[in-house]
Amino acid sequence: MTRSRREKILDITREEIKNTARQLMAEKGTAGLSIRAIARKMEMTASALYHYYASLNDLITALIEDAFTQLADTVEAASKNPALTTSTERFTAVAHAYREWALNHPIDFQLLYGNPIPDYSQPTGITYPPARRSFLVTARIFTAAIKSGEIDLPLKYRDLPPSLEKSLLDLTQVDGHDLPLPALYLAATAWVKIHGHIMLELFNLIQPVIADVDDFFQYEVKNFIQNIGLKLPERRS
Repeated sequence: MTRSRREKILDITREEIKNTARQLMAEKGTAGLSIRAIARKMEMTASALYHYYASLNDLITALIEDAFTQLADTVEAASKNPALTTSTERFTAVAHAYREWALNHPIDFQLLYGNPIPDYSQPTGITYPPARRSFLVTARIFTAAIKSGEIDLPLKYRDLPPSLEKSLLDLTQVDGHDLPLPALYLAATAWVKIHGHIMLELFNLIQPVIADVDDFFQYEVKNFIQNIGLKLPERRS
């Protein structure tokens, strides 16, 4: 269906508003975000901006949805690289793609996982589906590894507490995915480890302790792979 000229102009203006909001967050943090501040920067009236976004809450939701979608697109593309032939290679690629996206888009990443925005009410029905996409990419990699026998999973990753099993089952039921509990748990532990590193790195809390942050991240990913029993690729002579 061909979009009208008016619809195209609306989309362009909405993107300009979102880009201006990102600039403001870069300058003043999320607390400095307001419709009036955006309007001032764009030389528009606040009432005119409400024509494109009914409220600041709606604008923030659009920014969050965009960021989660872009992050998910990035890790999905990394996982589908045809040059990768093992689950270890795919997980490593996803871990590095996740970190690279965060470092290249620090404002968006901190919008997703940084300080809460005052008075913002997140409509989880809109933001949770794109947020879960990145998680499910990793869960599918571990599912494939379990099914192919690429992983010698320690008991601690298979014998889970009932409360944790329920949370993981609820996640599966929400999205209609039939993924084994150990794969979901591995995806959760991988996310915690990778995400924790990135947050510390973004706030320059690792750098004073570890000089080469790239090597540190690579080493931590490799150690995680070994700890969960995922087979490392054989070295080629």
